[in-house]
Amino acid sequence: MLRLYRAADELRQALGRSPTTSELADHLHLTEPEVLEAWEAAETRIGLSLDRSAGDDTDQSLGDLMAAPGPREELEDLLVLADLIAELPELERQVVVMRFYQDLNQDDIAARVDCSQMQVSRRLRRALDRLRTQLVEA
Repeated sequence: MLRLYRAADELRQALGRSPTTSELADHLHLTEPEVLEAWEAAETRIGLSLDRSAGDDTDQSLGDLMAAPGPREELEDLLVLADLIAELPELERQVVVMRFYQDLNQDDIAARVDCSQMQVSRRLRRALDRLRTQLVEA
């Protein structure tokens, strides 16, 4: 496989273009079916480059189409977070837990705590502001 890549690079430089299968076969003293088989084997072992074009009609690369990784929580932050949430007033703590740990939306939370969605939104914002302030101070 390494010989095939080396030969393809050498011929590409010498010819100023990608070599044909027959040119590679002649250079390597192989038959065309052997070269094709070697290319197929090589393709199964190579991961796609994220710099590779996403298609013929686009300037985008495969990497451009990938979602950016989400933020990672640091272990220390997660350990401190539980203590900070425990310090919140009862209703704010309940709202934060339902929203971020039970993955409930604001309407569902409002129904459970018997208030409006707007009140839930305000309580969440207030709780998150307190958590940010406490985190900075911690």
